[in-house]
Amino acid sequence: MSAPGARGRALFCAFSAAVFAAIYLLPQAAWPWLGVGALTLAGPFLWAKRRAAALVCLGAAAGLLWCGAYRAVFFAPAQALDGRQTTVTFYLSERAEENSYGAGATGWVAQPGYAPVQATLYGDGTLLDLGPGDKVTALANCTQTALRPESRFTARATRGIFLRLMAVGPVEVERADGVPWWCLPRWWGDRLGRSIQKAVGGDVSGLLRAMVTGDRTGMANSDQTALKRAGVSHLIAVSGLHVSFLVSLITFFTGYDPRRRAFLGIPVILFFTLAVGGSPSVARACCFQLALLIAQLLGREAEQWTTLWGTLALLLLLDPFSAANVSLQLSFAAVAGMALMTPRVYVALSRFRVAETVRGSRAVNGALRFVSRLLATTVGATLFTLPLCAWYFQSVSLATPLTNLLALPVAGLLFAGGLLVGLVGLVLPGPAAALGWVLSWPARYTLWVARRISALPYSSLPLDQFNYAVALAAAYALLLAAVLPPRRRRWVLVSCAAGLVAGSILLTRWEADTAAATVAVLDVGQGQSVAFVSGGQTALVDCGGDSFTDPGDVCADYLNALGRTRLDTLILTHYDDDHVNGLPALFDRLEVGELVLPAMDRDEDRQAEILALAVDEGAAVTWVEEDRTLPLGALTMELYAPLGDGTENEEGLSALARTGGFAMLMTGDMTTQVEEKLAAHARLPRCQVFVAGHHGSRYASGDVLLDAIQPENVIISVGAYNNYGHPSPEILERLTRRGARIYRTDRQGTITLRVPS
Repeated sequence: MSAPGARGRALFCAFSAAVFAAIYLLPQAAWPWLGVGALTLAGPFLWAKRRAAALVCLGAAAGLLWCGAYRAVFFAPAQALDGRQTTVTFYLSERAEENSYGAGATGWVAQPGYAPVQATLYGDGTLLDLGPGDKVTALANCTQTALRPESRFTARATRGIFLRLMAVGPVEVERADGVPWWCLPRWWGDRLGRSIQKAVGGDVSGLLRAMVTGDRTGMANSDQTALKRAGVSHLIAVSGLHVSFLVSLITFFTGYDPRRRAFLGIPVILFFTLAVGGSPSVARACCFQLALLIAQLLGREAEQWTTLWGTLALLLLLDPFSAANVSLQLSFAAVAGMALMTPRVYVALSRFRVAETVRGSRAVNGALRFVSRLLATTVGATLFTLPLCAWYFQSVSLATPLTNLLALPVAGLLFAGGLLVGLVGLVLPGPAAALGWVLSWPARYTLWVARRISALPYSSLPLDQFNYAVALAAAYALLLAAVLPPRRRRWVLVSCAAGLVAGSILLTRWEADTAAATVAVLDVGQGQSVAFVSGGQTALVDCGGDSFTDPGDVCADYLNALGRTRLDTLILTHYDDDHVNGLPALFDRLEVGELVLPAMDRDEDRQAEILALAVDEGAAVTWVEEDRTLPLGALTMELYAPLGDGTENEEGLSALARTGGFAMLMTGDMTTQVEEKLAAHARLPRCQVFVAGHHGSRYASGDVLLDAIQPENVIISVGAYNNYGHPSPEILERLTRRGARIYRTDRQGTITLRVPS
């Protein structure tokens, strides 16, 4: 290891560590002062000829000072416009996309006295006709998106988007004379994606478009969820895997001559990175590969750790806020894991082979080596990315090695074939369609693998369950011990890790089976979903919310983690979006036996959509026109027919789950006036648990109902960021005055309770 390489690593590591510390730990006001302090400290070390320490101080000073300078130059324009309604000039950098607001586009805002700031503009359908370079002038409400109230960086900020613009009224449009040069790569990437979509068609075109360009707009949400649960979502997040496929293609056409490969590869990789949007993960792979190609061009050998740290420092130099980007962290963790762990895992796996004296041993050993390489690569990447996935996504996919083993062998074919189909389709649509038909079969196979494996119980374990969290943490520690020196008794450690996970699954299943009931108020953001498991049967009251993960997937994940793939009873209190918008994903993931609906005349369109889902999936439909009782294992579910007459909230049904001395009441979005009718109509018992009405609204959970049920524990299903002020101070005071213990999904997440037998 050369001294220059070691010095470079020290400088790059110090710079990167300082940026991460600034983003995650240090107050922003302290960045420049600490940077000056580190710079000052470098002087004595240089005087004492302690170069390594001086380089660390200089790198740390550069990182801290650059964070402060970047914030002042690039974040200041967003802060200047924050909270204002003003006329803005906006230049699109890519085509607008349809969304719930009408349409949205990414681009740049130019304002006098400030550097251009990247922003998203939301407006009406007029934006859908626009493309890169087009100019929009609009009166807009401006909001900086970089920081949340608790000073955390948002996902937009980590991609360099610091401003959100909501157009007020019509917009003025000025078409560009052609596509600006700085938009050309993205424009070609969009054309390539549309060409793939047109040539292939069907449900697999979205997969191919995502694999080649990173654009997932053509993919069904259910397929994206299946890939995520199966542990292969990296296939549709353009990253190092795809850049390595591209390098393999370049090598195929240029041979192994390093100079020819570098001359062709450098511009192609740069153009590809810009064409797919330059996300942090693909930018990391681009910089890493470019460093290797440039070294080959100069006749030198690149040192991988210096290159890796140098790449990270370069990306943070371009945008220090990207340190908080999840894809950047996962990308570097995966590369580091493969560099450190994959060779060791491969050596261990390669010991399994057939004796050469056995007939056909060469073919069998070749297949074993291929499988060993795939598994070693997967395990190496997973060992370093697993903690990040657990932290950010609160779940761990156990199916990752199996799915990668089945899907990765065709991933390179899909990328190369999709790229070819897209390019041919730009000039010869007919031949491209023929190629697309051939390519659709391996794409269907990939989706089939993801769907089947993700549907298996326990394919993904949520970490909000204590048993799983502890067992997976211990198993992870044992796996690390198995691959790190010393290497004795490696397979004993691996077996212990597998036993811990299996034991936690069995323990969790045993707890659910032996309890009278397991109840979970799921964290679905601003919405409601309450799951019940009792006596081998399952039920769900409502399925909606605005969580990052589709609420239907949240419900299915919870039940799958308990080994359930069937939902016996689905009860809807009413048809508001935050109580039913997860049904498509839920029906796609689980077999639903019976759908129970309130008999009301309102929202007939939504009723028709829900009934169509039930018919397609073969679920029986029951209308609640009068009070009825449903058995659910050791529980009985008493359903009270709609008692109100007015808005949809007033015409919803309510449910009381009870067994022995336990009772739990759910009233949906029922108002206090209808609650009074319910208290007079039903013989409500004293309730151990009450799910607060209307997410903690002051117009629900009134005194009359609370006096009737005298709840010991109140659970409020509410989103952390909602525009309604839920839960209201009035309801919190009302509950506190009665001595009820209050639990909130926005603070505690999913709230689970077990009713003893």
